Amino acid sequence: MLLRRKDLSLLRTLAIAAGGITLPFLWPDIFANLLRPLPAMAGHQDGWPATLTTLHVGSDLLIGMSYTVIASILAYMVYRNRRTLPFDWVVLAFGLFIVACGLTHVMHVLVRFVPLMWLDGYVRAVTAIVSVATAAALPPLVPRVSRLLEAERQVAEQRHTLERTNDALLESVARSELLAALGDALQSATTTREVELAALERLTPALDASAMLVLTLEGERVRSSTVQGTPPRQVAAMLCSSEILLTDTPVLADVVKTKSALYLDDYEARPDAAANVRGMSYGVEPIVTRDGSVVGAVAAWRRRGLGSWTPGQRDLMRRAAATIGLALERAGVAAETARQRDALALANEQLRHSNAELEQFAYVASHDLQAPIRAVTSFAQVVEGRYGDRLDERGRSYLEQISANGQHMKRLLDDLLAYARLTTHLTAPDVVSMNEVFDAVAARLAPDVERWGATLTREELPSVRVDRPQVDQLLQNLLYNAVKYHRPDVAPMVRVSATRDEAMWHFRVIDNGIGIEDKYFERIFVIFQRLHGRERFEGTGIGLAVCKKIVERHGGRLWVESRVGVGSTFHFTLPA
Repeated sequence: MLLRRKDLSLLRTLAIAAGGITLPFLWPDIFANLLRPLPAMAGHQDGWPATLTTLHVGSDLLIGMSYTVIASILAYMVYRNRRTLPFDWVVLAFGLFIVACGLTHVMHVLVRFVPLMWLDGYVRAVTAIVSVATAAALPPLVPRVSRLLEAERQVAEQRHTLERTNDALLESVARSELLAALGDALQSATTTREVELAALERLTPALDASAMLVLTLEGERVRSSTVQGTPPRQVAAMLCSSEILLTDTPVLADVVKTKSALYLDDYEARPDAAANVRGMSYGVEPIVTRDGSVVGAVAAWRRRGLGSWTPGQRDLMRRAAATIGLALERAGVAAETARQRDALALANEQLRHSNAELEQFAYVASHDLQAPIRAVTSFAQVVEGRYGDRLDERGRSYLEQISANGQHMKRLLDDLLAYARLTTHLTAPDVVSMNEVFDAVAARLAPDVERWGATLTREELPSVRVDRPQVDQLLQNLLYNAVKYHRPDVAPMVRVSATRDEAMWHFRVIDNGIGIEDKYFERIFVIFQRLHGRERFEGTGIGLAVCKKIVERHGGRLWVESRVGVGSTFHFTLPA
């Protein structure tokens, strides 16, 4: 393990001190005479061994030169950093102190050979003054130095905080890049299995996991959907078993029960941990659908020595579980869509059969059923022409009833055939002017309008995209009914208008006829339902049923508002 900077500085200082104490002992005779006193001597050199003189002179010279070098370096540092260096004058004063000390040692050497004792005293006095001045200048600087050291400590803490923040940002960027890559991979996945593989392949190395699993729930049973890496041996054996119950996996059972994630830094510390699974940490994130149901989980195994689960790692697990949950829901939607598509295909096939049957019915109604009706009415006319003068009043009445009923049956079959063809005989929708449709229908109804003294009017009507023949039939039936069901001695008046209602056009056919009771508002749109006998109003009971089917086929709605003795308003809507 690398040493810290403070530890290195201490070791370096101790090494210098140890070298300074031990190296002088290598000098000849110093160890043996270290504590031996010499007799007082008149001269500085008289009676000194050569080795001792050399030791003193050499040491003083080295001290003097070193002090000079140190002072020069300090002066150079002050000069280079004169704009930012605090207490530069103190540093210079300390430099002068060192120079003075160096001169003192140089004078030691000089006076050994030349007895300039007054000069030596002068140098010592200068050194003493500089030393006292420097010593006196240092105490007031202690608070300022303390503040500087505190500021440096705070800067160091801030730097450490910034480093931690930077590491967190780097981790966040790496996590974001991983999630982006995972999102790209999931976009190209087409099945739930591919989504699970894409998620686990990227997350396993990012979490330093030895194994990751996707577990799905089927009631109380657990199924291992996808496995990445090598899970613990006992866990792998359980995954290979034919049936895994939720009770066999206590950690997963807790996660399903609480619908919350569970992270164990030391799995074997859990009382219900699987035997022989040692030195592992375990994390489980539930897969929760939008309706709050837990349908599975994402599990990860990693070595315990890698440390606790970090917030970033938990976030990755949570996002992976959410992504797989979306994939499972998407698979469910796809399955439901496929089921509905199959059901729709079946319904379409049944509709084709129904349309074919309607076509067959239309053929029978237009040919086979009408043939005997035509024969009956024709023979009735023949009998009336040849033998009418021989019949009494009752006989002629019977013939008239046969002819009238035959004609009614023919109209009934014609209307029923028209009703059936609403589904089988379709034309492509086109933009149609309802003004033109109204005018065409009014022209066809002109004989009936004239016979009953009716008046047909319209406001400006819009153009709509519809099946032209069917809308023509719709307006004809409504206008004819409005004219037919009039009050005695009251001239029929019918008016058609239209207003825009968001995405629909709202049409109104307003008359002043006999009106309809509220209880019949729904019944009149049912096929073959009539409110009046044929002796009063001729009809088949199919016309309004045809109208309702036409409007609903176009996506609209048909309804009625009415007051007996006042009139009716038939409303219908068509797409704008």
